[in-house]
Formats: sequence, structure tokens, C-alpha cells
Amino acid sequence: MFDAPDFLPDCPADLPRGETCPPGLVIVDKPRGLSSNAVASRIRRLAGQKKVGYAGTLDPLATGILICAIGKATRLLQYLTAHDKVYTARVRFGISTDTDDALGQVVSRAGAALTPEGIAEALVPWRGPVDQIPAKFSAIKIGGKRAYDLARAGENVEIQPRPVTIHRLELRGTPVIETVAGDESNPPVRVTDAELLVHCSAGTYVRALARDLGADLGVGAHLTALRRISVGSYGLDQAQSLSELRAEVESRGVLRPLGLDAALLGIFPALPGDEAQVRALSFGQALTGPIRDTAATALETTNPSPNAATGSLLAVTEPTTDSDTVSYTHLTLPTTPYV
Repeated sequence: MFDAPDFLPDCPADLPRGETCPPGLVIVDKPRGLSSNAVASRIRRLAGQKKVGYAGTLDPLATGILICAIGKATRLLQYLTAHDKVYTARVRFGISTDTDDALGQVVSRAGAALTPEGIAEALVPWRGPVDQIPAKFSAIKIGGKRAYDLARAGENVEIQPRPVTIHRLELRGTPVIETVAGDESNPPVRVTDAELLVHCSAGTYVRALARDLGADLGVGAHLTALRRISVGSYGLDQAQSLSELRAEVESRGVLRPLGLDAALLGIFPALPGDEAQVRALSFGQALTGPIRDTAATALETTNPSPNAATGSLLAVTEPTTDSDTVSYTHLTLPTTPYV
């Protein structure tokens, strides 16, 4: 369940070059073995666009939801990155690595034969708001340099704790106890593999969570598999593999991303507007009323008078902090109707 079914072309040049596609989002089911940058480079070729970014880096080990933005939609990435994520994770208790995942060098082999009850008890303190120290092999910047670059150079990496929230942390299924073979320097050791469901806020490192759970149990641990199953409102049912995207371009000649209107509605809460509100926004006026829960930032300027009856996007608004008046700032994300 952790592997995304897909093929891995050796390089982006192995993919067909699509015609320039409209701006929007592509929800990719990232395969194991590719970095997030490598996925983005393949989307650039398929989309026929140079301007492609993504929300929330996935390590090469990980699979699952990677939201790629094309063209003007890259301006939405800051909002997408801030959304909660849900993961399934496989943690191996009894062995620690320097990267906190299966790609690193083993640093301890304490061994572990844990019960489901023991693991479940260790999860409890990590639910809710917690302070987490990210993995030292991470993209966190320290003094202008990436932590992983400093760690690879052998420098001592000290990362300050960061507040995150783990909304849900559960043991799934029955842990599996097995014996890992030894080598000339190390005898065989028993380990416990456990699958976890993790629903967490932006900025949470599941690798670091695995490390900390192992430390709490006194046996060490590292992440052996990770699959991101949702980002905000976007789930695996909306995702496409690289092979599916390739087939789309080969068939149609162009990639068809999720359009900007649909993308915005997938990120921000919607407020149905009446005729008076539509008219006010069309003339650049602020809205008044108890609508503080609507989300932020941009008047649609290329289509200043949309037909309210069609349900088309008119604006994305931002509530002020000192009154019930809602004003807007000019982010200017023109809509791209998709038929």
C-alpha cells in the first residue's frame, strides 16, 4: 500500500513534450525513488511549461500526493503548503539511522520486540500540539544553508524545536516482529515493524516522529516507508501517476490540469454571493457583513462582471481584523474556464 504503481523513465527527455497547457494544478501520485524536483521536471516537459512548482517536498523514499502548480497557479503554492497532511507510515523499531529513514547509515541496533499496547501507549504524548526537532538531514535552512548540506559535510547540525500539531496518530493493524540479519560487525537483531496513520499540520516531519517514538521506547526507530494520502482537500482519488499523465499527453497532445477556479475552491472556503455583493465586488468595493470565515486575497480583474447565475468565481477576499468589512488585495489570479 506504500508504493505508487508507476514506471520511472530515466530522464524527463523520455517523456513526450506536450503543448503549452493552461495554468492550474496537477495532483501527482509520486512514485518511490524520484525526488520532488525530479517529478516537477517531468511535469514541465509534459505541460510544455517552464514555470512549475510543488507544495510540500516528499523525500525520494516517499510516495503519494505531490501537488504541482503550473504557470500562474504557482502563486497558490503558499496556501497549499500550509494545509494539513495525512500519511501512512511504516516505522521499524529497534534500529536507528543517521537520516531517520531507510536511506541512512545505521547508527544503533538495540533491537525491539514490542507489543501493540506498548506502541499505542507511546503514541499518546505525541497527539496534539507538540514541539518537534526536524531531522538533521532536512531542507531546513541554518545560517542560509540547508541542514542536509551541513550534515553531509560532517558539520554539527543543531536545529531548534518547532511547534507542530498532530491531530491524529494511530497504530494500524498488528505490528510484525522479525529478525534482521547481521554482518561481520553486528549480530542478528529482532525488530518490530508498525504501520501508523498520521494526520498532522504543515511542517511536521514524519521521519522525526519515528525517531522520537523510538527514543521514547528506548529502542531507536526509523522510517521505512511513507505515503502521503491527502493534502488539504486533495486525496489519492484525484491523483494521477506519471504514466497516466504521459498517456494523456500522448492521446490529447496537451496536459489538462485542474483549472484555477476549481483549484481556488479546493483551497479556500466558498461564500455564495448575492446580486448586491457581486455588483459591489465588480466595482472594486469592499463587502460588509458577518463573513469573517472566508479566505484570502484577490479580486478577479480580468472578468470584472461575471454572471452570478453561473456560479463562476468572482473574487477571493480577505477579512479585515478591525471590523466586519471585507476588503481585498490585488493578487490577480485570472480564472481559466475549463470545458
